Amino acid sequence: MPTYRVLVNGKFDHPDAETRARLLAELSHHQAIGFTEDGLFTYSAHLGAFTYRITLQGEEERDVLDEAELKVMELLEAKGYPYRDMAGKATCMDDIKIRRR
Repeated sequence: MPTYRVLVNGKFDHPDAETRARLLAELSHHQAIGFTEDGLFTYSAHLGAFTYRITLQGEEERDVLDEAELKVMELLEAKGYPYRDMAGKATCMDDIKIRRR
């Protein structure tokens, strides 16, 4: 089964003062960069946009994108973070060719 790296970008949708305070308090836990099987949720102190990076396996790119978007929506809703304008991109790691000198 092909392995995909999926990047989902979105925006916070006008979080209230309490939500902004929680996001800023958790900021240091959301600064890592990379792709993991559990997914990494990252954002900056400006609280405009967020990124979710995850490695998934699947037969179809669309299925993998849908799964990643559902995972980030579940995460955001569980925390009570308002969001909007989500879009994902998937890269099949099996299609990447490494050029060597």
